[in-house]
Amino acid sequence: LDYSGIAFLIMGSFVPWLYYSFYCSPQPCFIYLIVVCILGVAAIIVSQCDFFATPQYRGVRAGVFVGLGLSGVVPTLHFMITEGFLKATTIGQMGWLFLMAVLYITGACLYAARIPERFFPGKCDIW
Repeated sequence: LDYSGIAFLIMGSFVPWLYYSFYCSPQPCFIYLIVVCILGVAAIIVSQCDFFATPQYRGVRAGVFVGLGLSGVVPTLHFMITEGFLKATTIGQMGWLFLMAVLYITGACLYAARIPERFFPGKCDIW
């Protein structure tokens, strides 16, 4: 269930940016929203499989969520090319989008590397 929450978080963080960035271009907006939602639902479905929670799939789990997050690269490049870099960084809020990407990827790397559990075994367990 936690993995589904991560997928919803990633999808939910893209929806407002796509909606407002492509507000004057409804067709690309609709296409990108559909693609992000399909990829997010696929990540949710895969994350509900029993094998997905096993330790040997830890890297795959991180990869699925990084891949879902990187699905925003194409719309970002599209916006930067069509609107220009200056408008993309000011009106398009690219700085916040890049910060979001850095935080998501950092979190996935920490998860895949099992930090801080690796350094403090048993000390970071909640249950």
